[in-house]
Amino acid sequence: MMERRDFITGMLAGAGFASGCRMVSPFMGGESARLKFGVVSDVHVKLAADGRSLAPGYDTQTLERTFTYFRDCGVDAVMIAGDIADIGFVSELKAVADTWFKVFPGDRAPDGRKVERLFVFGNHDAYALQKGGDIFKDPKVLQREAIEADPQKAWDYCFHEEWSPYFKKTVKGFDFFCSHWQSGVWCNGYAETGCSGCADAFRSAMEKCDPAKPFFYVQHPHPRDTVYGRDAWGVDDGTSTRLLSAFPQAVAFSGHSHEPLTNERAIWRGAFTSVATGSLRYLSANPIFNRADVAGYENGGCDVYAPNVNRADRGIYYARYNAPKSMSVEATCRDIRVGQIVSVYDDRIEFEKREFLSGMKLSEDWVVELPAKAKSFAVRAKSAKTAEFPAGAKISAVRTSAKTRGLKRNEITIEPEEKAAIRFEFPPANVGGRVAEYEISAANSGGSEVRVRICATGGLYPKNHAKFSKNVVATVFADRFPVGTETFLVTPLDSFGNAGKALSCSLKID
Repeated sequence: MMERRDFITGMLAGAGFASGCRMVSPFMGGESARLKFGVVSDVHVKLAADGRSLAPGYDTQTLERTFTYFRDCGVDAVMIAGDIADIGFVSELKAVADTWFKVFPGDRAPDGRKVERLFVFGNHDAYALQKGGDIFKDPKVLQREAIEADPQKAWDYCFHEEWSPYFKKTVKGFDFFCSHWQSGVWCNGYAETGCSGCADAFRSAMEKCDPAKPFFYVQHPHPRDTVYGRDAWGVDDGTSTRLLSAFPQAVAFSGHSHEPLTNERAIWRGAFTSVATGSLRYLSANPIFNRADVAGYENGGCDVYAPNVNRADRGIYYARYNAPKSMSVEATCRDIRVGQIVSVYDDRIEFEKREFLSGMKLSEDWVVELPAKAKSFAVRAKSAKTAEFPAGAKISAVRTSAKTRGLKRNEITIEPEEKAAIRFEFPPANVGGRVAEYEISAANSGGSEVRVRICATGGLYPKNHAKFSKNVVATVFADRFPVGTETFLVTPLDSFGNAGKALSCSLKID
């Protein structure tokens, strides 16, 4: 039975979703939310090389579908947590604005209510002067087309409202503090400074907020040491964490990393609440560089933003960890585009997660009690259901051959090489909790042991999606494992690292 006064997940699936939109809470019959808003991030609408049309796959179709869903759910506001325009052109921003006004004419819902925009810039929105010369070669034209050259003018032209690098809006009595990424600052992934002025801009106003009532904060990078853990990619320099830690009622939203919302570490409860937004363009479940397994997933790519590595040396890291693998980079999923509906009640906040290409509910809702209580990843991990293989599941392991990926990057070229490999195939661990990755381990009689990781890409999809139940196929080169190996284990792991029961198979490595 669900604990009402706790941080809970997993019990709301299937409650009142006949039309794909829950209009009332399952807790109290007919109870209406005090506030409801839609959340997305990383929209990445992109201009094509012709400088006129939108690039295939980077248009506004999914965005329009998302805005329409939000509208039909009766939202009071819509949040975009950065990277609205992919290259940072005014025309890209205008395409988003046109889509907004198509769904919300005059910023209004069909019943005439005003729906507030809570949109902030990300690093891509401040990118055109660096990148846009590939499309607009005339410097004067580029200056005119770049958002960052005059964000106030661009914002007024597209949305018809005054732009400010930091702004506050109040929606149905709830305060939203919004921080744009600053022009002239690109990203480094691990200590972003694009929103570092938020403390000076907001502290005094936040101190006046009712401590018994949540307020909301949005910026593009994740507040440091919150969602996805201490080693997450796409975090700020700690400014927002220090600011918000003084306010237990604060709820922060952030994007940038494109990490999945099926990862239970996408929501964090410490001194305040921090929530990742996923991405409306694609998801990337690559592990970050400073994990213990620095080589990353067999079906992933190593992070170009390697900490403490000079940009000139990053090609070496690509060569070392990407070129020798055989599996393609499947951990970046172009057909997953996610967002949330956030509903605020007197005693809780509910987060409904959806996938907007399929139109399906993504995973179980999150529910945060009010007033919120701290609950660490370690504490939540203890009560999480482990991901398990279905009864009777078996592994197939056969000898084969495969080519290394090779590499062509800047001045580094590594030709693919064909080598002996092992092809593993097994059903997904889709019983109980949600699987995040698989560990394939092998040991010989001498005690040598090797473990490799596979991103469980099927676990990133909604449960009703065809790819959720698709067999896992992993190819690993035989020389990765110690000579004398006779038994392989495949262990499912959830996003907290909890291990389910392993499957085993026999195949000798000579």
